[in-house]
Amino acid sequence: MSALDALLARLPRTTLVVGKGGVGKTTCAAGIATALAAGGSRTLLVSTDPAAALANVMATPVEDTAAPVAGADRLDARQLSTPGLRREFLLRWRDTIADIIDRGTYLDRADVDGLVDAALPGADEIFALLALGELIADAASPYARIVVDTAPTGHTLRLLALPDTFRALVAMLDAMQDKHRFMVRALTHRYRSDGADEFLAEMRRRIDGIRSALSDPSSVAAVLVARAEPVVAAETVRYAAALGEARIALAAVVVNALPSVLDETSREGVRMLETIGGDVAQLVIPVSTQAPRGIAAISHAVGSMTVRAGIVAGRATVTRAAGTVGQTAGRVVPGELTRALTIVGGKGGVGKTTVACALAIAAADDLDAPVLLVSTDPAPSIADALGETDAPWSRRDEEHEPREVPGLVVRQMDATAAFARLRDAYQDRIDALFDSLVARGVDVAHDRAILRDLLALAPPGIDELYALSVLGDALHQGRFARIVVDPAPTGHLLRLIEMPALALEWSHQLMRLMLKYREVAGLGDAAQELLDFARRTRALDELLRDRARAGMALVALDEPVVRDETTRLVEAVRMRGVDVHAIIWNRVVDSPAPLPVEPFVAQVLAGATTPPPVGAAALRAWSRDWHRLTRAH
Repeated sequence: MSALDALLARLPRTTLVVGKGGVGKTTCAAGIATALAAGGSRTLLVSTDPAAALANVMATPVEDTAAPVAGADRLDARQLSTPGLRREFLLRWRDTIADIIDRGTYLDRADVDGLVDAALPGADEIFALLALGELIADAASPYARIVVDTAPTGHTLRLLALPDTFRALVAMLDAMQDKHRFMVRALTHRYRSDGADEFLAEMRRRIDGIRSALSDPSSVAAVLVARAEPVVAAETVRYAAALGEARIALAAVVVNALPSVLDETSREGVRMLETIGGDVAQLVIPVSTQAPRGIAAISHAVGSMTVRAGIVAGRATVTRAAGTVGQTAGRVVPGELTRALTIVGGKGGVGKTTVACALAIAAADDLDAPVLLVSTDPAPSIADALGETDAPWSRRDEEHEPREVPGLVVRQMDATAAFARLRDAYQDRIDALFDSLVARGVDVAHDRAILRDLLALAPPGIDELYALSVLGDALHQGRFARIVVDPAPTGHLLRLIEMPALALEWSHQLMRLMLKYREVAGLGDAAQELLDFARRTRALDELLRDRARAGMALVALDEPVVRDETTRLVEAVRMRGVDVHAIIWNRVVDSPAPLPVEPFVAQVLAGATTPPPVGAAALRAWSRDWHRLTRAH
């Protein structure tokens, strides 16, 4: 039995293919799905990644409805489209949700409609989760096997944690509906359930079904894809632990693109991956000369999988890029690629964290003023890139000043915790307010329950925006001369820069609701944090669109899939009013053709090195060898 066959035999009906961006999740998901279909099982390959790379990797169209994959019998593919899922959900339930809020609050119906429309546009992960839950739970499904190609680490972990988040939203809506039930019973002494109760019951059923399926190893298991690079391996080990905490079974770790002869760096990555315990198969896909594209190439690559054994250790070498200097326009000063606010974006796995660290170090070296390097990715890797994986600051959301780089401050923001602190402070104020009302003999239990949980209506992703708005405030106050941001990869980066407009509309609608309650009970300072958030968000939105002070540096690799995604990303970022001021080609051996984007943008070559640069000294030396790529190349 081959290693691939042994892996397939271990997998339950639904397989989640997970891992850090750029490790080859999509390739592995497509290869596993194709092999399952070739073995006789009707199989659905579905992607939840908003970057939508599945069609590009498979070299075949993949739409938002399941359709057969050419050249692969019994295999269908589907790219989850959150705009389409949102439309379907709202077509069925929007009026019902509005009825619940109308019954449970003092808002006018027009304000209610505005609040619903403001809260739901950002709820991409909720709709993806509900769709995934339906696929897993569908007893009439024609598919014997389902393989899920997921988004990179942070947002997939957030997706898998959404049952609890969505249950909090349903509980808040149920509190509003309970106020209606109470009033009906008080007036008529009886209550008959209606469409609102049906909606709440169905949502609870679907949430409980998803939670149950995800924690059932006979129903769902994960295949964790990695590479033998210390930065990737460190995140992979954390990912495995997070899956365990979420009670999701881990069927295998697949080490992708592993060379047959390992240098010291690769051996260290392998050793780190070996610390993943339990009954977990560790498999290897050998490195290939180019990334597989298309069903045949993917099947060949994944079919070459072996059990991890017989790895040959070689001597570590340090190799710098060759063949680039004579084809470029001279060295670049990396610090000059930063603006007051620089967001370093790109597809997962292109090395954007490494580039962000190098840019921030260069800016700190050049400026006689503080520079902040900050990650807003739910799965941060700044500490790994700086060679401080196990440092105490890497496990906490706190500012840290590396001794090797005077003037630099680094921080791995926990956006979820930051927004939770906002929510807790708000709830404390609401509790204090209603405690004083009860002391005066006023019984408003239903209104208290509704008001204290109002922030459950916040669109998902607003926590990252809240964290970024705090950074904008720090820049405005003059704490830092530069802020370099390492965000999540492509799909969620685009959502982040769209979020200010959505968040402002949401906060305005929420304030209208709070003002209605103020007329009834008086809210004191309970809304102050929300007002501050709206102010910071407006300032951040203005900053992002100020080409003189803010911009995005995109990191790319000279690979067809990455080139295509980077081209789309440049266009998408510009359409959202944010300037792309640099493209940094990473891991360059031979000069790539410039990305043909108009208007043209500065393009820079960052050479390939073995081992990859880790730590401040290595990053500084690496960035000093960067060169500018000429348009005429």
